[in-house]
Amino acid sequence: VLFSDIRGFTTISEQMTDQQLGQFMNHYLTAMGRDILAARGTVDKFIGDAIMAIWGAPLDDPQHPRNAVQAALAMQATLVILNEEWQERGLPVVDVGIGINTGLVSVGNFGSEERFDYTVLGDAVNLSSRLEGLTGLYGVGIIIAEATRQSLGDDFFCRRIDRVKVKGKERPVTIYQPLVAGAPPPELAR
Repeated sequence: VLFSDIRGFTTISEQMTDQQLGQFMNHYLTAMGRDILAARGTVDKFIGDAIMAIWGAPLDDPQHPRNAVQAALAMQATLVILNEEWQERGLPVVDVGIGINTGLVSVGNFGSEERFDYTVLGDAVNLSSRLEGLTGLYGVGIIIAEATRQSLGDDFFCRRIDRVKVKGKERPVTIYQPLVAGAPPPELAR
């Protein structure tokens, strides 16, 4: 499960007209959604400026942790390009936090009798959201949980950040920042 959110979105939105904000958000969400889809993900929902995406449902994906982290790194790279475009047009640049967790979830149609969504529920979803919230605190773009890190093997080079106890969890979790796919260049390894 992946959650992303624009940091300081309220302040950013106050700097634009309603029309500018709508165009800005459609441009941003389209670009981020493409990165998720390219990595075999499913955009579960857009919640204002936030994005929730899942892997492994509705189609099985044995490489779901790898694909989710690949999507997050692609999203960060796309954001650099978007920020350059926005800056040239006099629009604000944005910073995005992304949290990823791997685990068992309940998947299906949830909601009321009148309105429901195909989505996922469970502890793994909640932790993913909490990790996204920690990105600003640690000053990083992406945080993944230890379950995701363990599933990646040597596919990505990650930096251990901390061991934290997030709201709603009894046991602490080790968190990591994925830096690059594959082996790192020597300067990054240092």
